[in-house]
Amino acid sequence: MLKIARILICFALYFIMTGCSVNPPPLEFAPDATTIEKAIALQINKKYGVLSTHLGTQKPTIEIEKINIRKIEPSNKFNLPTYHLTGDYLVVTKNNKNKGKKIKNSFTLNLQRQNAGKTWRLLLPDTNSSSDKYFSYQIP
Repeated sequence: MLKIARILICFALYFIMTGCSVNPPPLEFAPDATTIEKAIALQINKKYGVLSTHLGTQKPTIEIEKINIRKIEPSNKFNLPTYHLTGDYLVVTKNNKNKGKKIKNSFTLNLQRQNAGKTWRLLLPDTNSSSDKYFSYQIP
């Protein structure tokens, strides 16, 4: 009788522990190329838009070309499916003085699919915080 009780308790604990684990989201729901392109442009504008303001220059127009995704890692952040993407892209910058410069850059993105699945958010880590904090920006 005592053995049966122990076995039942072990099974109960097993089901409780596996029921609490969170599976990563499927890759089928990963962001499409348009979303990734918009996220890269948003990340560039967030990082370097302030620099243009401080320098007193006009922000150059940018075009993103040839996105190459090297790695996609699905996870869950804040109970929503999140995809960590790394890769590289070609950016073409244009302003009044230059006809256009092509620069190859690498990227790291955290893109989070929202509840309804119709919108995406760019998660940028808070560099001033030692904990797992992010700034969240809706991708237009």
